[in-house]
Amino acid sequence: MTATKQKVIVNKDALISFLADQNMSIIDLASRMGTAPSTVYRSIDDSNPKGVGGETIASMLSALGFEEKDFPKLFIFTNRCI
Repeated sequence: MTATKQKVIVNKDALISFLADQNMSIIDLASRMGTAPSTVYRSIDDSNPKGVGGETIASMLSALGFEEKDFPKLFIFTNRCI
């Protein structure tokens, strides 16, 4: 029997669009988040099986000036089989 577990992924198109509107790069975002650019790149990698964790979500929202209520603007819940 295969169970389904929800994970959170970054809405890559929304993030890239927002960054372009703000004239920001992934490197700029990583700097604001206080993390390595590879962390941000990994979070938007479509082949990343893990999704993103709470710490990355919180720091990304904060770095972009978003609040908790803005979560759906950048993140998507998805199901995966485990």
